[in-house]
Amino acid sequence: MGLNRIFFLTFAMFLILWGVFAYSSESRPSNRTVQQIEKQITELENMKRGYEARALRHENQAERLQFDDQTYLETRRHNELAEENRAKAAAVQKEIDRLQEEKRKLTGSAK
Repeated sequence: MGLNRIFFLTFAMFLILWGVFAYSSESRPSNRTVQQIEKQITELENMKRGYEARALRHENQAERLQFDDQTYLETRRHNELAEENRAKAAAVQKEIDRLQEEKRKLTGSAK
């Protein structure tokens, strides 16, 4: 009977300590999570810059071709590609904003 009591007391203490540790780890953000979010934000910012650069290239090409009557369709296609890349950059920016908000919530800092 004494051995069972020691086992149950040890097990109860283990559960209490595990509960305290689990609660404290949930209340503060882990650096790993914040670092992962920062890494994702950096990758998305690079992706956004790429889309914006492609859009600018297509816009420049469309401007060069717009005065040539024979390249109307090509000019139009470059304008469409520029619009698509701008839309992709805007979508990436929305994701960046969402991740920054998530990061702000995790760190608890108000902007």
